[in-house]
Amino acid sequence: MTSTSFPRDLPRRDAGPGPGSGAGTAEAPPDRRLAGAALAASAATAALLGWFLVRPEVDPLLPDGRMLGAELVPAASLELFLLAAALLGVVTAAAALVRPTAGAAARLVAPVGVLEVVAFGLLAQGSGTLPAAGYLVSFAVPVLAVWAGVQVFRTRPAWRLPIAAVAVLAVVGVVVGRESFADWWDAITTGLAREPWALPSVLLPLATAAAWTGLVAVRAWRRGSLQSATAWVTRHRRLFTIVAALGPLPYALARATWLTPWPQFAGPAEELTLAVRIQGLSLSSGAWLGIVLTLGLILPWGERLPRWFGRRAGRPVPPAAAIVPGAIVAVMLCGAAVPMIVMMGWAGALYFPAWFWGPALALAVWGYAGHRYGAGDTVEDGIDDGIEDAPVVSRRGPSRPAPAARR
Repeated sequence: MTSTSFPRDLPRRDAGPGPGSGAGTAEAPPDRRLAGAALAASAATAALLGWFLVRPEVDPLLPDGRMLGAELVPAASLELFLLAAALLGVVTAAAALVRPTAGAAARLVAPVGVLEVVAFGLLAQGSGTLPAAGYLVSFAVPVLAVWAGVQVFRTRPAWRLPIAAVAVLAVVGVVVGRESFADWWDAITTGLAREPWALPSVLLPLATAAAWTGLVAVRAWRRGSLQSATAWVTRHRRLFTIVAALGPLPYALARATWLTPWPQFAGPAEELTLAVRIQGLSLSSGAWLGIVLTLGLILPWGERLPRWFGRRAGRPVPPAAAIVPGAIVAVMLCGAAVPMIVMMGWAGALYFPAWFWGPALALAVWGYAGHRYGAGDTVEDGIDDGIEDAPVVSRRGPSRPAPAARR
């Protein structure tokens, strides 16, 4: 079968010309943007670890259980290794930006990228990873709910009465339970104030691992190393997405029971204050949001913005808007899977099944990327060799989504 690839610069699905289509300046290729992201994330992580070495009294990574790698070596030694890995990442990413396709820098991207992913996506993850992500998502849910409600209220007249009723009930609930809401908020802000470096110590290593994962994957795609695998994952992306959407379901259901007389994983019901139940509701809402967004990888609104989306309704969803956050969450879940089992045992693995959720989400995002960039399309060239429905996968990697006619 003859080798086929689609063009390096595919037009966007919207009618107007996109960046780099002749109407403006050329858009940087994705591996160059990812190299810049890897450089920035590695530098920020190196600066943070250096700060912890200078000020060990503020270091949140030293206590037991904060990093999986500390189960193998002392936490202080592990931090020195992580600092060296981050500095190596800075040098390699900077060299890749200067000479992206030639020389030793190009050959070092893959091995250094694997080291960065293992170091920051696995060894640096621990007991603080999932709680930090959960609370950040739970904070975002009310904001997103208000924004979506306003957009639907503006654009869908038939939904105005139900949305207004829900808004009134929410306001009444907050007013009636204002003391409990205040206690819940105070507990969260007090915890953040007590360990102000806890969030950066989770987010920066995670961002480093995600950036290097993307850079290595795109480089492999450009070399043609992932052609067959990408075509296969793209063909089965619906299955992977449905499996990934089941990942947060046990946690979402268990947290939702905190609003009932039979709370799960929370102790006796009579000991649960309203503030604790509100916390359970907020964390459960974050898990439900994860389910909805995961299903968006295979639903129409994951490719084209729905009618209630305001001025941008009907426009194509930028692939990176789904691929980047999805990849970051997948890397986080894969890295947190082992610490979750170590900390909570197999009961925790069933309650929060990151061990299958993370890999399934990674495959779902991979399949979404392949679909948006035409990796699952077919061409007539395959028929010339007696092979119908031959997969088309770019050797150079995607820089723009495939046009709608190709999907």
